[in-house]
Amino acid sequence: RHKGRGEFQGSSLLRDIMSGGKRPLSGLQKQVLSLYRQCLRAAREKPEEAREQMRQVARDEFRKHQGLAKSDVARIEYLVRRGKKQLDRVLDPNVYSLSVSDTPKGAPSSPSSSEASS
Repeated sequence: RHKGRGEFQGSSLLRDIMSGGKRPLSGLQKQVLSLYRQCLRAAREKPEEAREQMRQVARDEFRKHQGLAKSDVARIEYLVRRGKKQLDRVLDPNVYSLSVSDTPKGAPSSPSSSEASS
């Protein structure tokens, strides 16, 4: 069950979440952790042939944003909202696989994402 605890060691936000209680988690950190867990639980509800792909998409999405600074609250809140919408779609019993597109236009950008596109 705790196999994945070391997966996010490069993340400032997720490293703090996964560090095991040195500090109480902020409300936003709790939301991020809860969303990640919900994504993994949703994958368990899908047909066996789709589970690993869905878990991998969730891991990849969280890893992609693991370097966000805790101070980039607007971006993190946006990503949590986006993740919840995607999760709602995945929870539909008629959904059997998952893919994720790039961040849509109009999304709050972080300095690291604007540097990456230059």
